[in-house]
Amino acid sequence: MELDVHDRITADPTPEDIVRAIDLRGDDPDWFINLSDGDGYVEAERDEGARFRLAYHSGKARFDAAETVDAAALKTIFLAYLDGNDSWRANRNWLRRASPTKAAEASGEPPVWAIVAVVASLALIFVIAEVLPESWLEKLPFAGTTFGNIALIALPMVVMVAAMVINAVLKVRRAKGWVQAQGRITLSTMGVRRPPAGNEIGTVVNVPDVAYTFKIGGQDYRGTRVSLGDISGKYAEEALARYPAGKTVTVYYDPADPDDCVLERDAPKGAVKGCGLALLVVVLLVWGLYWVATRGAEALKARMPDADVPVTLFAALFGLAALLFFAAHRRYLSRANAWPVTQGEIVSSVVERRVSTENGRTRTTYLPVVEFAYTVGGNRLHSRQVKLGLEVSGSESFAQKIVDRYQAGTKVDVHYDPQDPSNAALENPTETNWLLLGVALACFAIALYASRIFG
Repeated sequence: MELDVHDRITADPTPEDIVRAIDLRGDDPDWFINLSDGDGYVEAERDEGARFRLAYHSGKARFDAAETVDAAALKTIFLAYLDGNDSWRANRNWLRRASPTKAAEASGEPPVWAIVAVVASLALIFVIAEVLPESWLEKLPFAGTTFGNIALIALPMVVMVAAMVINAVLKVRRAKGWVQAQGRITLSTMGVRRPPAGNEIGTVVNVPDVAYTFKIGGQDYRGTRVSLGDISGKYAEEALARYPAGKTVTVYYDPADPDDCVLERDAPKGAVKGCGLALLVVVLLVWGLYWVATRGAEALKARMPDADVPVTLFAALFGLAALLFFAAHRRYLSRANAWPVTQGEIVSSVVERRVSTENGRTRTTYLPVVEFAYTVGGNRLHSRQVKLGLEVSGSESFAQKIVDRYQAGTKVDVHYDPQDPSNAALENPTETNWLLLGVALACFAIALYASRIFG
């Protein structure tokens, strides 16, 4: 046995060494204690107050305790481990820590191959534009044409959408071979997924915090995944309604690794809609670009022989897209101003600095990161939207004024979307963003000028 107390190691520790180490732990927030043998270890880290986060390693996998323990329980556990008694494991709920790959998959992050594919498509643009000789480019279809250039620019988006669809299909197909077992829901509540520690800038996501147990061959297993994909927002609330605590459920698991388990092995409803919509947009975009570069260009040239066809078409279409976004945004704002209001509370409020580089110049902006909690339909939800649909940033004094207005613990009114309560903000917009309209008008003016219809 070996005892490691905040990097102070004791070989062959006695019970007195363990008790003394816990009693004399001090107030260092980074304090930890680890007791290991040749097969695994048990360890604890300081949590808030006089509580400790507990974990153990079985020699094959690491498990984290679902609840913290106090100093007395910590002594009991470490002394039992020292004595070779593992009965303390049965008295607590344990979460098996997933591998980095499985953890990323469970949180909805794209697989490595998808990221590589998108990066490769970006590299292809550079190779075609800067590396390939002209003699090679002449052999490529659409090379040097307006359609070819636009299609090349759109390639990364097409690859990204294709990767999303392929990834979803592969996961569903793999899970079709999984077997099933009866389980029971042990935890069903709303959870919060925050940005990585040390980087508070970003949104918080409401996700279902669901846990279930099932038995295979006399051995107990515990799972936390509801779906093969990412479930958040209104879909998280629907998942909690489907899986209340105590409900008997069917668990699908990989027979080669029962810890890889899920309650729903079909593609998530939200993912299906999202991929379907993205695929439709890509198809329409590719078709539209092809039509514009062939028939559309010819028709425009016939009507306006002096026009700069590529500029006219591109500016007109971009302006039309901006105008449609402006109209949709106006409609969204009018609906948002009629959203219901509930009382919430500021959870945290800090000023974060963001440093970016543009054209070789370093630019520093400050963001008020204000997180608030509120309850809708019995679910406690979190959000960081101060103004609906807008990221608030500026000078340090500007950000500080907002943080001062929304200090932690302050009671606030929260405006939320009744169709998707996870979409909420402290301040609904009172003014229309006229920037999109200005962009649309500017594009139409450029298209009109490039058409040369006025001579």
